[in-house]
Amino acid sequence: MAKILIVEDDLDLVETYTDLLESHEHSVSAVLRASEAIRMLTRCKLDVVLLDLNLPGDSGVIVINFIRSYKPIANIKIIVASGHPEMLNQIKYVSSRVDAILSKPVSNHELLDLIEASLGKSSEN
Repeated sequence: MAKILIVEDDLDLVETYTDLLESHEHSVSAVLRASEAIRMLTRCKLDVVLLDLNLPGDSGVIVINFIRSYKPIANIKIIVASGHPEMLNQIKYVSSRVDAILSKPVSNHELLDLIEASLGKSSEN
């Protein structure tokens, strides 16, 4: 079981991701803003962050920079799910700082496979 933080402002997607991940025995928390994610990251031990880049207020890039620069959590797996692939082209360094990038809509199978792979497991188990 992984502890996963979803950072996403689309409440329908939060519900979809949460239902999917909890049905596969993962523990899930969700926040809507980068500032909330940073607070959560400093308080909870997490394994994976599922992150949208286009958030209200600060960009998800702030979360990536925080995770990678704060030594106690620098090894958390980061999976970016973005509905704006053009945004990723503008911020090329994102791809070198995250573990995976998905374009929305994300298939359930693809998301589960990536999470399991990031944890060193197979979703077939």
